Amino acid sequence: MFHRQSVGMLRRAVLTAIILASASGPRAIAQTPPAPTFAHDIAPIVYAHCVVCHRPGQAAPFSLLTYEDVKKRGALIVSATARRYMPPWHATQGSGFPEFRDDRRLSDADLAALKHWVDTGMAAGELADAPQPPVFAAGWTLGQPDIVLSFPHAIDVPADGPDLYRNVVLPLDLPADQWITAIDYEPSARTAVHHALFFLAPADEVASIGENDILPGISARSLFGGRGGRGGGRSGGQAGGAAGIGGWVPGMTPRFFPDGVAQALPAHTSVVAQLHLHPSGKAEHEEGRIAIYFAKQPPSKSLTSIQVPPTFGYAMGIDIPAGERRYTIKDSLVLPVDVEALGARGHAHYLAKEMKMTATLPDGSTKGLLWIGDWDFGWQDSYFYTTPVILPKGTRLDVEIAYDNSAGNPRNPSTPPRRVAWGLGSFDEMGSMSLLAAAPAGADRAALREAQAAHFREQLISRYLRARER
Repeated sequence: MFHRQSVGMLRRAVLTAIILASASGPRAIAQTPPAPTFAHDIAPIVYAHCVVCHRPGQAAPFSLLTYEDVKKRGALIVSATARRYMPPWHATQGSGFPEFRDDRRLSDADLAALKHWVDTGMAAGELADAPQPPVFAAGWTLGQPDIVLSFPHAIDVPADGPDLYRNVVLPLDLPADQWITAIDYEPSARTAVHHALFFLAPADEVASIGENDILPGISARSLFGGRGGRGGGRSGGQAGGAAGIGGWVPGMTPRFFPDGVAQALPAHTSVVAQLHLHPSGKAEHEEGRIAIYFAKQPPSKSLTSIQVPPTFGYAMGIDIPAGERRYTIKDSLVLPVDVEALGARGHAHYLAKEMKMTATLPDGSTKGLLWIGDWDFGWQDSYFYTTPVILPKGTRLDVEIAYDNSAGNPRNPSTPPRRVAWGLGSFDEMGSMSLLAAAPAGADRAALREAQAAHFREQLISRYLRARER
Protein backbone atom coordinates (compact mmCIF):
# COMPACT_ATOMS: atom_id res chain seq x y z
CA MET A 1 0.00 0.00 0.00
CA PHE A 2 2.82 2.40 0.93
CA HIS A 3 4.54 1.67 -2.41
CA ARG A 4 1.42 2.47 -4.46
CA GLN A 5 0.84 5.73 -2.57
CA SER A 6 4.45 6.74 -3.12
CA VAL A 7 4.23 6.04 -6.84
CA GLY A 8 1.02 8.09 -7.07
CA MET A 9 2.56 11.02 -5.22
CA LEU A 10 5.65 10.85 -7.44
CA ARG A 11 3.52 10.93 -10.60
CA ARG A 12 1.56 13.98 -9.39
CA ALA A 13 4.81 15.75 -8.47
CA VAL A 14 6.28 15.09 -11.91
CA LEU A 15 3.09 16.31 -13.64
CA THR A 16 3.07 19.50 -11.56
CA ALA A 17 6.70 20.16 -12.45
CA ILE A 18 5.97 19.70 -16.16
CA ILE A 19 3.05 22.18 -16.01
CA LEU A 20 5.11 24.75 -14.15
CA ALA A 21 7.97 24.39 -16.58
CA SER A 22 5.64 24.74 -19.55
CA ALA A 23 4.02 27.85 -18.11
CA SER A 24 7.40 29.54 -17.78
CA GLY A 25 8.65 28.51 -21.24
CA PRO A 26 8.01 29.83 -24.74
CA ARG A 27 5.00 27.53 -25.19
CA ALA A 28 3.29 28.61 -21.99
CA ILE A 29 -0.28 27.47 -21.51
CA ALA A 30 -2.71 30.32 -22.30
CA GLN A 31 -4.03 32.06 -19.24
CA THR A 32 -7.73 32.83 -18.88
CA PRO A 33 -8.18 36.54 -19.63
CA PRO A 34 -9.42 38.65 -16.74
CA ALA A 35 -13.14 39.23 -16.52
CA PRO A 36 -14.19 42.50 -18.17
CA THR A 37 -15.09 45.46 -15.98
CA PHE A 38 -17.38 48.38 -16.53
CA ALA A 39 -14.58 50.90 -16.08
CA HIS A 40 -12.16 49.35 -18.56
CA ASP A 41 -14.30 47.48 -21.09
CA ILE A 42 -17.99 48.40 -20.97
CA ALA A 43 -18.13 52.14 -20.38
CA PRO A 44 -16.34 52.94 -23.68
CA ILE A 45 -18.92 50.86 -25.60
CA VAL A 46 -21.94 52.35 -23.86
CA TYR A 47 -20.68 55.94 -24.07
CA ALA A 48 -19.83 55.63 -27.76
CA HIS A 49 -23.04 53.93 -28.91
CA CYS A 50 -25.86 54.26 -26.39
CA VAL A 51 -25.98 57.44 -24.33
CA VAL A 52 -26.77 59.77 -27.21
CA CYS A 53 -30.36 58.54 -26.62
CA HIS A 54 -30.12 56.85 -23.21
CA ARG A 55 -29.79 59.96 -21.05
CA PRO A 56 -32.23 62.30 -19.32
CA GLY A 57 -34.45 64.34 -21.61
CA GLN A 58 -34.08 62.08 -24.65
CA ALA A 59 -36.40 59.57 -26.30
CA ALA A 60 -34.97 56.43 -24.65
CA PRO A 61 -36.97 55.17 -21.64
CA PHE A 62 -33.97 54.98 -19.25
CA SER A 63 -30.50 56.43 -18.76
CA LEU A 64 -27.19 54.55 -19.12
CA LEU A 65 -24.79 57.22 -17.88
CA THR A 66 -23.56 55.42 -14.74
CA TYR A 67 -22.31 52.01 -13.71
CA GLU A 68 -25.44 51.48 -11.61
CA ASP A 69 -27.65 52.37 -14.58
CA VAL A 70 -25.93 49.86 -16.85
CA LYS A 71 -25.72 47.09 -14.25
CA LYS A 72 -29.44 47.35 -13.57
CA ARG A 73 -30.17 46.76 -17.28
CA GLY A 74 -27.30 44.36 -18.03
CA ALA A 75 -29.34 41.35 -19.13
CA LEU A 76 -31.68 43.53 -21.17
CA ILE A 77 -28.74 45.24 -22.90
CA VAL A 78 -27.23 41.90 -23.89
CA SER A 79 -30.56 40.64 -25.22
CA ALA A 80 -31.30 43.80 -27.24
CA THR A 81 -27.81 44.11 -28.70
CA ALA A 82 -27.45 40.41 -29.53
CA ARG A 83 -30.66 40.66 -31.62
CA ARG A 84 -29.28 43.82 -33.27
CA TYR A 85 -32.40 45.62 -32.06
CA MET A 86 -30.11 48.12 -30.37
CA PRO A 87 -28.40 50.35 -31.25
CA PRO A 88 -31.01 51.01 -33.95
CA TRP A 89 -29.54 50.62 -37.42
CA HIS A 90 -31.57 49.00 -40.19
CA ALA A 91 -29.61 49.62 -43.38
CA THR A 92 -27.90 46.56 -44.85
CA GLN A 93 -24.23 47.09 -45.69
CA GLY A 94 -22.23 44.93 -48.07
CA SER A 95 -23.90 42.53 -50.53
CA GLY A 96 -23.62 45.17 -53.25
CA PHE A 97 -24.91 48.01 -51.07
CA PRO A 98 -22.74 50.99 -50.10
CA GLU A 99 -21.14 51.86 -46.80
CA PHE A 100 -22.88 54.51 -44.73
CA ARG A 101 -21.66 57.33 -42.50
CA ASP A 102 -22.38 57.36 -38.75
CA ASP A 103 -22.91 53.59 -38.57
CA ARG A 104 -24.20 52.85 -35.04
CA ARG A 105 -23.84 49.06 -35.16
CA LEU A 106 -21.79 47.28 -32.49
CA SER A 107 -18.90 45.09 -33.60
CA ASP A 108 -18.85 41.37 -32.83
CA ALA A 109 -16.11 42.10 -30.26
CA ASP A 110 -18.35 44.65 -28.54
CA LEU A 111 -21.22 42.16 -28.38
CA ALA A 112 -18.94 39.47 -26.94
CA ALA A 113 -17.57 41.87 -24.30
CA LEU A 114 -21.05 42.85 -23.14
CA LYS A 115 -22.15 39.22 -22.83
CA HIS A 116 -18.95 38.18 -21.03
CA TRP A 117 -19.33 41.09 -18.60
CA VAL A 118 -22.88 40.11 -17.69
CA ASP A 119 -22.02 36.40 -17.49
CA THR A 120 -19.12 37.08 -15.09
CA GLY A 121 -21.07 39.21 -12.63
CA MET A 122 -20.87 42.76 -14.05
CA ALA A 123 -17.78 43.88 -12.14
CA ALA A 124 -17.36 47.63 -11.67
CA GLY A 125 -13.56 47.79 -11.83
CA GLU A 126 -11.79 51.01 -10.82
CA LEU A 127 -14.57 53.49 -11.46
CA ALA A 128 -12.20 56.37 -10.77
CA ASP A 129 -10.29 55.32 -13.90
CA ALA A 130 -13.40 54.94 -16.11
CA PRO A 131 -13.82 57.39 -18.99
CA GLN A 132 -16.13 60.30 -18.30
CA PRO A 133 -19.56 60.23 -19.96
CA PRO A 134 -19.69 62.41 -23.07
CA VAL A 135 -20.83 65.98 -22.54
CA PHE A 136 -23.81 66.97 -24.65
CA ALA A 137 -24.93 70.48 -25.35
CA ALA A 138 -27.79 71.51 -23.12
CA GLY A 139 -31.07 71.26 -24.98
CA TRP A 140 -30.53 70.52 -28.67
CA THR A 141 -28.48 67.47 -29.63
CA LEU A 142 -26.53 69.35 -32.32
CA GLY A 143 -25.78 72.36 -30.14
CA GLN A 144 -27.12 75.87 -30.25
CA PRO A 145 -29.24 76.43 -33.39
CA ASP A 146 -29.05 79.54 -35.54
CA ILE A 147 -32.83 79.88 -35.39
CA VAL A 148 -35.49 78.26 -33.20
CA LEU A 149 -39.07 78.50 -34.47
CA SER A 150 -41.84 77.97 -31.91
CA PHE A 151 -45.46 77.13 -32.65
CA PRO A 152 -47.66 80.20 -32.48
CA HIS A 153 -50.29 78.15 -30.67
CA ALA A 154 -50.76 74.69 -29.20
CA ILE A 155 -52.61 71.96 -31.08
CA ASP A 156 -55.07 70.03 -28.94
CA VAL A 157 -54.90 66.25 -29.32
CA PRO A 158 -57.86 64.41 -27.75
CA ALA A 159 -57.36 61.23 -25.73
CA ASP A 160 -58.86 59.08 -28.48
CA GLY A 161 -60.39 59.28 -31.92
CA PRO A 162 -58.96 59.46 -35.45
CA ASP A 163 -55.49 60.68 -36.33
CA LEU A 164 -55.12 64.42 -36.86
CA TYR A 165 -53.21 66.28 -39.57
CA ARG A 166 -52.41 69.91 -38.97
CA ASN A 167 -50.36 72.45 -40.92
CA VAL A 168 -48.72 75.07 -38.72
CA VAL A 169 -47.18 78.17 -40.29
CA LEU A 170 -44.04 79.43 -38.55
CA PRO A 171 -43.27 82.93 -39.89
CA LEU A 172 -39.64 83.48 -40.88
CA ASP A 173 -39.29 85.85 -43.87
CA LEU A 174 -35.51 86.38 -43.74
CA PRO A 175 -34.17 89.29 -45.83
CA ALA A 176 -31.36 87.24 -47.47
CA ASP A 177 -30.83 83.70 -48.73
CA GLN A 178 -29.47 81.12 -46.27
CA TRP A 179 -28.35 77.49 -46.49
CA ILE A 180 -29.63 74.81 -44.10
CA THR A 181 -27.15 72.18 -42.86
CA ALA A 182 -29.42 70.48 -40.28
CA ILE A 183 -32.97 70.58 -38.93
CA ASP A 184 -34.16 69.17 -35.61
CA TYR A 185 -37.57 69.00 -33.98
CA GLU A 186 -38.54 68.94 -30.32
CA PRO A 187 -42.11 67.75 -29.73
CA SER A 188 -43.83 68.76 -26.51
CA ALA A 189 -46.18 65.74 -26.61
CA ARG A 190 -43.75 63.10 -27.87
CA THR A 191 -46.14 60.13 -27.57
CA ALA A 192 -48.75 61.88 -29.72
CA VAL A 193 -46.50 62.91 -32.63
CA HIS A 194 -46.49 60.28 -35.39
CA HIS A 195 -44.23 62.43 -37.58
CA ALA A 196 -43.57 66.00 -38.67
CA LEU A 197 -42.76 67.20 -42.19
CA PHE A 198 -41.21 70.60 -42.92
CA PHE A 199 -41.87 72.76 -45.97
CA LEU A 200 -40.94 76.19 -47.32
CA ALA A 201 -43.50 78.53 -48.81
CA PRO A 202 -43.33 82.17 -49.95
CA ALA A 203 -44.02 84.39 -46.96
CA ASP A 204 -46.64 86.34 -48.87
CA GLU A 205 -48.58 83.14 -49.72
CA VAL A 206 -48.72 81.26 -46.42
CA ALA A 207 -52.06 82.83 -45.56
CA SER A 208 -53.61 80.62 -48.27
CA ILE A 209 -52.37 77.40 -46.65
CA GLY A 210 -55.20 75.51 -44.99
CA GLU A 211 -54.72 73.88 -41.61
CA ASN A 212 -56.04 70.57 -42.98
CA ASP A 213 -54.44 70.55 -46.44
CA ILE A 214 -53.01 67.14 -47.36
CA LEU A 215 -49.75 68.96 -48.14
CA PRO A 216 -49.24 72.65 -47.48
CA GLY A 217 -50.81 74.38 -50.48
CA ILE A 218 -52.63 71.23 -51.65
CA SER A 219 -56.07 70.44 -50.27
CA ALA A 220 -57.61 66.98 -50.30
CA ARG A 221 -60.02 68.16 -52.97
CA SER A 222 -57.28 69.49 -55.24
CA LEU A 223 -55.11 66.35 -54.93
CA PHE A 224 -57.74 63.64 -55.05
CA GLY A 225 -60.12 65.59 -57.22
CA GLY A 226 -57.44 66.32 -59.81
CA ARG A 227 -57.42 70.12 -59.50
CA GLY A 228 -54.26 72.17 -59.15
CA GLY A 229 -52.92 73.10 -55.74
CA ARG A 230 -52.23 76.59 -54.51
CA GLY A 231 -48.80 78.08 -54.82
CA GLY A 232 -47.30 75.22 -56.80
CA GLY A 233 -45.73 77.36 -59.48
CA ARG A 234 -43.41 79.32 -57.20
CA SER A 235 -42.38 76.81 -54.57
CA GLY A 236 -41.91 73.70 -56.67
CA GLY A 237 -43.22 71.12 -54.23
CA GLN A 238 -43.38 67.43 -54.88
CA ALA A 239 -46.92 67.43 -56.22
CA GLY A 240 -47.40 71.17 -56.36
CA GLY A 241 -47.65 73.24 -53.19
CA ALA A 242 -44.79 73.98 -50.84
CA ALA A 243 -41.26 72.63 -51.18
CA GLY A 244 -40.21 69.94 -48.70
CA ILE A 245 -37.03 70.42 -46.67
CA GLY A 246 -37.08 67.35 -44.42
CA GLY A 247 -38.90 65.97 -41.44
CA TRP A 248 -38.82 64.25 -38.08
CA VAL A 249 -39.96 60.76 -37.11
CA PRO A 250 -39.53 58.75 -33.91
CA GLY A 251 -36.05 57.26 -33.76
CA MET A 252 -34.45 59.75 -36.12
CA THR A 253 -31.00 60.87 -35.05
CA PRO A 254 -30.42 64.54 -35.90
CA ARG A 255 -27.28 65.02 -38.00
CA PHE A 256 -25.59 67.66 -40.04
CA PHE A 257 -25.54 67.04 -43.77
CA PRO A 258 -22.19 65.85 -45.19
CA ASP A 259 -19.54 68.55 -45.51
CA GLY A 260 -20.26 70.95 -48.35
CA VAL A 261 -23.94 69.89 -48.64
CA ALA A 262 -26.92 72.06 -47.66
CA GLN A 263 -30.50 72.91 -48.55
CA ALA A 264 -31.50 76.32 -49.84
CA LEU A 265 -33.59 78.60 -47.64
CA PRO A 266 -34.52 81.45 -50.00
CA ALA A 267 -35.15 84.93 -48.68
CA HIS A 268 -38.74 85.88 -47.85
CA THR A 269 -39.95 82.33 -47.23
CA SER A 270 -41.59 80.89 -44.15
CA VAL A 271 -41.59 77.38 -42.69
CA VAL A 272 -44.68 75.20 -42.54
CA ALA A 273 -44.74 72.17 -40.24
CA GLN A 274 -47.22 69.45 -41.12
CA LEU A 275 -47.95 67.29 -38.09
CA HIS A 276 -49.42 63.81 -38.06
CA LEU A 277 -50.83 63.41 -34.55
CA HIS A 278 -52.02 60.15 -33.03
CA PRO A 279 -54.18 60.13 -29.86
CA SER A 280 -52.19 58.48 -27.07
CA GLY A 281 -54.96 57.64 -24.60
CA LYS A 282 -54.78 60.94 -22.75
CA ALA A 283 -55.52 64.49 -23.83
CA GLU A 284 -52.33 66.29 -24.89
CA HIS A 285 -51.22 69.61 -26.37
CA GLU A 286 -48.52 69.74 -28.99
CA GLU A 287 -46.52 72.95 -29.38
CA GLY A 288 -43.16 71.81 -30.69
CA ARG A 289 -40.08 73.76 -31.71
CA ILE A 290 -37.97 73.55 -34.87
CA ALA A 291 -34.21 74.16 -34.74
CA ILE A 292 -32.47 75.29 -37.94
CA TYR A 293 -28.70 75.30 -38.47
CA PHE A 294 -27.14 77.42 -41.21
CA ALA A 295 -24.00 76.79 -43.25
CA LYS A 296 -21.22 79.25 -42.46
CA GLN A 297 -20.53 79.70 -46.16
CA PRO A 298 -22.38 78.84 -49.39
CA PRO A 299 -22.22 75.04 -49.94
CA SER A 300 -20.75 73.32 -52.95
CA LYS A 301 -23.88 71.14 -53.25
CA SER A 302 -27.55 71.57 -52.42
CA LEU A 303 -29.76 68.63 -51.46
CA THR A 304 -32.86 67.35 -53.22
CA SER A 305 -35.06 64.30 -52.74
CA ILE A 306 -36.20 61.88 -55.47
CA GLN A 307 -39.14 59.88 -54.11
CA VAL A 308 -40.17 56.54 -55.64
CA PRO A 309 -43.09 55.93 -55.73
CA PRO A 310 -44.14 59.60 -55.41
CA THR A 311 -46.46 60.97 -52.71
CA PHE A 312 -45.76 57.97 -50.47
CA GLY A 313 -47.31 55.53 -52.92
CA TYR A 314 -50.77 57.11 -53.06
CA ALA A 315 -51.36 56.18 -56.70
CA MET A 316 -50.05 52.60 -56.31
CA GLY A 317 -53.43 51.36 -55.12
CA ILE A 318 -52.12 49.76 -51.92
CA ASP A 319 -54.80 47.33 -50.67
CA ILE A 320 -53.48 44.55 -48.42
CA PRO A 321 -55.80 41.61 -47.65
CA ALA A 322 -56.02 40.36 -44.08
CA GLY A 323 -53.61 37.49 -43.56
CA GLU A 324 -51.41 38.32 -46.58
CA ARG A 325 -47.81 37.51 -45.58
CA ARG A 326 -46.01 39.24 -48.46
CA TYR A 327 -47.84 41.93 -50.35
CA THR A 328 -45.49 43.97 -52.55
CA ILE A 329 -45.52 47.20 -54.50
CA LYS A 330 -42.95 48.02 -57.17
CA ASP A 331 -42.17 51.26 -58.94
CA SER A 332 -39.44 52.63 -61.21
CA LEU A 333 -38.25 56.04 -62.37
CA VAL A 334 -35.73 56.73 -65.14
CA LEU A 335 -33.41 59.64 -64.33
CA PRO A 336 -33.44 62.26 -67.12
CA VAL A 337 -30.10 63.74 -66.00
CA ASP A 338 -26.89 62.72 -64.25
CA VAL A 339 -27.39 62.44 -60.48
CA GLU A 340 -24.92 62.37 -57.60
CA ALA A 341 -26.56 60.27 -54.89
CA LEU A 342 -25.57 61.18 -51.33
CA GLY A 343 -27.88 58.87 -49.37
CA ALA A 344 -31.37 57.42 -49.10
CA ARG A 345 -34.29 56.87 -46.73
CA GLY A 346 -37.65 55.12 -46.63
CA HIS A 347 -41.09 55.63 -45.14
CA ALA A 348 -44.01 53.30 -44.43
CA HIS A 349 -46.21 52.32 -41.49
CA TYR A 350 -46.48 49.25 -39.25
CA LEU A 351 -47.08 46.49 -41.80
CA ALA A 352 -44.02 47.17 -43.94
CA LYS A 353 -41.45 44.42 -43.61
CA GLU A 354 -38.76 45.06 -46.20
CA MET A 355 -37.83 47.82 -48.64
CA LYS A 356 -35.14 47.97 -51.27
CA MET A 357 -33.94 50.60 -53.74
CA THR A 358 -31.53 49.66 -56.52
CA ALA A 359 -30.21 51.39 -59.64
CA THR A 360 -29.82 49.84 -63.10
CA LEU A 361 -27.31 51.90 -65.08
CA PRO A 362 -27.48 52.43 -68.85
CA ASP A 363 -24.75 49.81 -69.36
CA GLY A 364 -26.91 47.19 -67.60
CA SER A 365 -24.90 47.06 -64.38
CA THR A 366 -26.70 47.43 -61.05
CA LYS A 367 -25.94 49.23 -57.79
CA GLY A 368 -27.64 48.86 -54.43
CA LEU A 369 -28.79 52.15 -52.89
CA LEU A 370 -30.66 51.16 -49.70
CA TRP A 371 -31.97 47.87 -48.35
CA ILE A 372 -33.86 47.69 -45.08
CA GLY A 373 -34.46 44.01 -44.46
CA ASP A 374 -36.45 44.44 -41.24
CA TRP A 375 -38.42 47.68 -41.35
CA ASP A 376 -39.41 49.07 -37.95
CA PHE A 377 -41.80 52.01 -37.94
CA GLY A 378 -40.37 53.19 -34.61
CA TRP A 379 -36.86 53.68 -36.03
CA GLN A 380 -36.92 55.67 -39.23
CA ASP A 381 -33.75 57.40 -40.33
CA SER A 382 -31.81 58.84 -43.24
CA TYR A 383 -28.64 57.04 -44.36
CA PHE A 384 -25.82 58.98 -46.01
CA TYR A 385 -23.11 57.22 -48.02
CA THR A 386 -19.45 57.47 -47.07
CA THR A 387 -18.76 58.06 -50.78
CA PRO A 388 -21.32 59.56 -53.22
CA VAL A 389 -22.80 57.19 -55.81
CA ILE A 390 -22.75 58.56 -59.36
CA LEU A 391 -25.83 57.67 -61.43
CA PRO A 392 -25.65 58.70 -65.11
CA LYS A 393 -28.56 59.93 -67.19
CA GLY A 394 -30.80 57.03 -68.18
CA THR A 395 -30.31 55.16 -64.88
CA ARG A 396 -33.48 53.42 -63.71
CA LEU A 397 -34.33 53.59 -60.01
CA ASP A 398 -36.24 50.48 -58.88
CA VAL A 399 -38.08 50.29 -55.55
CA GLU A 400 -39.79 47.28 -54.02
CA ILE A 401 -41.61 47.41 -50.67
CA ALA A 402 -43.06 44.30 -49.00
CA TYR A 403 -45.76 44.24 -46.32
CA ASP A 404 -46.79 41.51 -43.87
CA ASN A 405 -50.45 41.65 -42.82
CA SER A 406 -50.47 38.25 -41.13
CA ALA A 407 -50.93 37.34 -37.48
CA GLY A 408 -47.28 36.26 -37.53
CA ASN A 409 -46.09 39.85 -37.86
CA PRO A 410 -45.38 40.99 -34.28
CA ARG A 411 -45.72 44.65 -35.37
CA ASN A 412 -49.19 44.19 -36.85
CA PRO A 413 -51.38 46.62 -34.86
CA SER A 414 -54.60 44.67 -35.59
CA THR A 415 -55.59 41.41 -33.90
CA PRO A 416 -56.94 39.62 -35.82
CA PRO A 417 -55.46 41.17 -38.98
CA ARG A 418 -57.78 43.38 -41.04
CA ARG A 419 -57.71 44.60 -44.61
CA VAL A 420 -55.48 47.67 -44.90
CA ALA A 421 -55.46 50.20 -47.76
CA TRP A 422 -53.45 53.35 -48.50
CA GLY A 423 -54.25 56.11 -46.04
CA LEU A 424 -52.81 58.82 -43.86
CA GLY A 425 -53.67 57.23 -40.51
CA SER A 426 -51.18 55.32 -38.38
CA PHE A 427 -53.01 52.05 -38.98
CA ASP A 428 -53.41 52.65 -42.73
CA GLU A 429 -50.43 52.01 -45.02
CA MET A 430 -48.25 53.90 -47.45
CA GLY A 431 -44.74 53.45 -48.74
CA SER A 432 -41.92 55.09 -50.64
CA MET A 433 -38.16 55.40 -50.74
CA SER A 434 -36.27 58.63 -51.37
CA LEU A 435 -32.88 59.09 -52.97
CA LEU A 436 -31.07 62.03 -51.33
CA ALA A 437 -29.07 63.66 -54.10
CA ALA A 438 -27.08 66.73 -54.94
CA ALA A 439 -29.52 69.00 -56.75
CA PRO A 440 -28.49 69.49 -60.38
CA ALA A 441 -28.28 73.04 -61.67
CA GLY A 442 -30.29 75.03 -64.19
CA ALA A 443 -32.06 73.09 -66.92
CA ASP A 444 -31.09 69.74 -65.40
CA ARG A 445 -32.86 70.65 -62.16
CA ALA A 446 -36.01 71.59 -64.10
CA ALA A 447 -35.83 68.33 -66.10
CA LEU A 448 -35.56 66.26 -62.91
CA ARG A 449 -38.56 68.02 -61.33
CA GLU A 450 -40.64 67.57 -64.47
CA ALA A 451 -39.76 63.86 -64.71
CA GLN A 452 -41.00 63.32 -61.15
CA ALA A 453 -44.17 65.33 -61.72
CA ALA A 454 -44.90 63.51 -65.00
CA HIS A 455 -44.39 60.14 -63.30
CA PHE A 456 -46.91 61.06 -60.61
CA ARG A 457 -49.44 62.26 -63.20
CA GLU A 458 -49.10 58.97 -65.08
CA GLN A 459 -49.73 57.03 -61.88
CA LEU A 460 -52.81 59.12 -61.08
CA ILE A 461 -54.23 58.51 -64.56
CA SER A 462 -53.53 54.79 -64.25
CA ARG A 463 -55.26 54.66 -60.87
CA TYR A 464 -58.26 56.54 -62.26
CA LEU A 465 -58.55 54.12 -65.18
CA ARG A 466 -58.30 51.10 -62.87
CA ALA A 467 -61.08 52.53 -60.71
CA ARG A 468 -63.33 52.99 -63.76
CA GLU A 469 -62.85 49.36 -64.78
CA ARG A 470 -64.11 48.05 -61.48
